Amino acid sequence: MDRKDYILGILRLAKELNVEVTATRFQKTIFLVQKELGRELGYNFIPYYFGPYSRELQDDVYRLERQGFVNVEEVAVEDLVTGTLVGFKKVYKITDKAPVVELDQKLKSFVTEKLIMPLHDLLRYVYVKYPEYTATSLTKDKIF
Repeated sequence: MDRKDYILGILRLAKELNVEVTATRFQKTIFLVQKELGRELGYNFIPYYFGPYSRELQDDVYRLERQGFVNVEEVAVEDLVTGTLVGFKKVYKITDKAPVVELDQKLKSFVTEKLIMPLHDLLRYVYVKYPEYTATSLTKDKIF
């Protein structure tokens, strides 16, 4: 399976589960697939603003977007109390044009757990288990 197949398979699974996949959730999920399942996809992760980040993974998502297989949407994020715009998040969605990729059961179970986990819990898990990837995080203090 090509590493782009993993992207398409995971995004299709997210669609089936009716789960929103943000860039942050996706980066952490693929990071854990490599670290904990031992699937070597060739993505190099570095410590970044929101924990482990791979530029190659981001580039692959944008390539798939250009091919018409993935939509990358920017969604406004508002302060819950004031309603003030505080930024944007990227949301990844698979398109109907994307080829169907079947994930093996072990991968499917692992990824399902990460996709349905509240984002805060997923981040806390990654930050506690892999602190070396949180050195430059802007949100480290908010995770705990």
